[in-house]
Amino acid sequence: MGIVMHGDVGTAPPLDRTDCLMALGDALQRWGADVPEDPGAGELAQLLDEVVKRLSGDGNTGQARLAVELLAQAAEALRAVARLGGLLPAVSMWHLRTAIRQEAAARAHLAEHRDLRPVASSR
Repeated sequence: MGIVMHGDVGTAPPLDRTDCLMALGDALQRWGADVPEDPGAGELAQLLDEVVKRLSGDGNTGQARLAVELLAQAAEALRAVARLGGLLPAVSMWHLRTAIRQEAAARAHLAEHRDLRPVASSR
């Protein structure tokens, strides 16, 4: 697989669960979330929900709406991973990669509209 560029960050598609969770943790830090060390899918979903809530209540209109929807979809994919636990690893990987794609698309969308601002964590 080739390298995928998102803004100034180059990422190769993560190959395992740990790499995916690390990539999502790094992404959430860019959104201003206070990510714990070695977070699980459920914890990351909760953090994404906080980001979604802040973006929704931030007074942003049209441009942020798509980003909010994409981030909400990423959070739902992470909740699916949390529900699966260690079962069905291929399905879990699909959900993890979906979450990564949705977060990257949200970030790219806001950056394209120059509306990307870090969202401070409430923690």
